[in-house]
Amino acid sequence: MAARRSRKGANRKSINPLIVVLVICGVLLVTLVAGLVIGKSMIQSWLRGDEFREFLVKQSSEALQSQVELAPLKWQGGDVYSESFVANGYEEAAFSQMKFEGVRAKIGKIKNRVFRVPEVGINRFELVFSDDRIPGPEEDGREVSATAMEVGESSAGPAVPGWLQKYVPNRVEVDEIVISSTTVEAKDADGSTPFRLSGTETLIRPDFETSLWEIEGKGGKMRIPDQPEIAMNQLAMRWRGSQLFIDRCALGLFADGHVEGAGEINFAEDGGFDLDLEFSGIQVDEVVDETWGERLSGIISGPMNLSGKPGAFVYDGEVSVAEAVIEKIPVLTVISKYTKNERFKYLVMSEARSDFRKEGERTELTNIVLQSDGLVRVEGDLVIQGEQIAGIFQVGVTAGTLRWIPGAERKVFVEDRDGFLWTPMKLTGTLDEPNEDLSGRLIAAAGVAILEELPEGLLDEAQKFLNPGEDTGAPGTDSPNSILEQGKPLLDLLTPFLR
Repeated sequence: MAARRSRKGANRKSINPLIVVLVICGVLLVTLVAGLVIGKSMIQSWLRGDEFREFLVKQSSEALQSQVELAPLKWQGGDVYSESFVANGYEEAAFSQMKFEGVRAKIGKIKNRVFRVPEVGINRFELVFSDDRIPGPEEDGREVSATAMEVGESSAGPAVPGWLQKYVPNRVEVDEIVISSTTVEAKDADGSTPFRLSGTETLIRPDFETSLWEIEGKGGKMRIPDQPEIAMNQLAMRWRGSQLFIDRCALGLFADGHVEGAGEINFAEDGGFDLDLEFSGIQVDEVVDETWGERLSGIISGPMNLSGKPGAFVYDGEVSVAEAVIEKIPVLTVISKYTKNERFKYLVMSEARSDFRKEGERTELTNIVLQSDGLVRVEGDLVIQGEQIAGIFQVGVTAGTLRWIPGAERKVFVEDRDGFLWTPMKLTGTLDEPNEDLSGRLIAAAGVAILEELPEGLLDEAQKFLNPGEDTGAPGTDSPNSILEQGKPLLDLLTPFLR
């Protein structure tokens, strides 16, 4: 009996508890590693299957309020590629269509059920704002789920088991989107395109939680009706819903023109443009018609506010012209001829500026100032309605400038202020054929001055010739308004002798 107890005790001592613990821990470790491997494999299979694509479709649809179609995903190591992503906006969406072509994403880590994508590269991006949208899921009875979307074939990968569900991502975050070519269009109900930006290289930092996207762009062209093509040099803005908040834009206009600005564009039905711009380096002949392009030259600069909708823009601002030159103006030609001063034919302006407002066919130029040092200064306002013009000006000349025109300084330029002799001038007619009343008044004043300097006897005879009777209205009498016309032959006859 003692021997048997001894052998049994010996057997019990041969089982080492530490070894048992190590074996159990080893088994658990192998099981855990195997579980992690299997779990990782399952998650990777889930990511590579259509279930993950359905998840992306559902997330995108909810974030963008759109019906989303995503082409099959092609995996290459840590990158995933899709040929296209199309979102057709519902009624409540901010846009009508968003389209990506050639989408390649670098896959990051999954942390706290967030699937992080460090970078997305896109070959082509198109964004369209219009009223052409589709009914939302609530309107047409569809359920808001991924299975209601057109997501292609059923999942090829295994379903994720319940114990692994808490590790599966439920949100996607994208750090930045790099786009080779961006196109943004706004379309009216009649199919016209009041705004189009195309060919812009773009960097986007999206925030899907706040729906505020930061956008930087460079290159490309902007087109607005009735405006010249605009080069997009640089753009920094934020996009939320139907609003674009432009923090800074630098644009190229015409040959050497430059425009910088900031503001807001609202693509909603009751929205519009509200931009504060600063333009420079624009040649005058680039913004006026051919006729006035031959008469005016210089470099335009100044601030401007652009508001309203395309096709009904309102422009308010100030304009100044450096190196301004005015030539081939009829009144200046007359003044040059009678003053024997060639500078009037080719006026080099030391100051040329005006406030302006343009709305539709009406352009108002106010606080106009044109000055050629030592010669002439013009102040006034001008209204251009279509082709018709109407303006009231004050014209000032330096003393002695008109000494060769008899009576000019005594009868026409009679106001003395600010170092100039002033007279009013009205401008009427059309842009192609403007009419002014100054040259006629100068000729009339010259005729009267010449007559006043004639010897007394000859002056009496001239007065009888110019006004043979009182203005009684009876036949054979003449009104004072006929004096100038009757006196022209006499002036032409006497001028060579009076010189």
